[in-house]
Amino acid sequence: SGQYSPRPEKKISAKPQIGYVNGLAIYGPNIGAVLEIEASALASQSGNGRFIVTGIVDEEELGSSQSRTIRRKSMARSSAENVLTVIKKYLGVNPYDYDIHLNFPGGTPIDGPSAGISIAVAIYSAITNIPVLNSVAITGEVSIRGKVMPVGGIVAKVEAAKMAGATKVIIPKDNYQNILDSIGIEVVPVESVEEALEVALLCEQEYKK
Repeated sequence: SGQYSPRPEKKISAKPQIGYVNGLAIYGPNIGAVLEIEASALASQSGNGRFIVTGIVDEEELGSSQSRTIRRKSMARSSAENVLTVIKKYLGVNPYDYDIHLNFPGGTPIDGPSAGISIAVAIYSAITNIPVLNSVAITGEVSIRGKVMPVGGIVAKVEAAKMAGATKVIIPKDNYQNILDSIGIEVVPVESVEEALEVALLCEQEYKK
């Protein structure tokens, strides 16, 4: 009879989609969960594109009327802004030429820096119109140098990817550990955003079929 938050049991989508990524998150006491991330991109006036993020708490105020108030930007929003820098500098695309809408559907609380690579794949897919493989799940943060950074809860996240029906999971190379080989899903450690895109996006030959 307790009113507990239900564990999110998401399954991967049935087919590859443009701008749609199976991210991975930690929910509750080290329980992994698949996190939907979706992006759309429309060509805009050169250099004047807008960037909208929905589905997360964008900013919050900490403190009270009797003490100093601090305004804090969410880490997910900060990750998304880092991704725009990486896409522009390293992937040969100017995201500011597009109106980009990034959304975290489902109402799952998000405040962690582990979705950077998922965000990068979603936005790049939306801009280039290349679908993301539905069988792949992704976790990892991205630095403004385009490097994939380690994150927490990696074993729980990989287990969640398998339970959701994924056959492959992309993780930061620095997070790799031997125990992951026993979970029963292909684990692909990557060091850069480019490597993640090569694994996650439907290859050009398949896309043109």
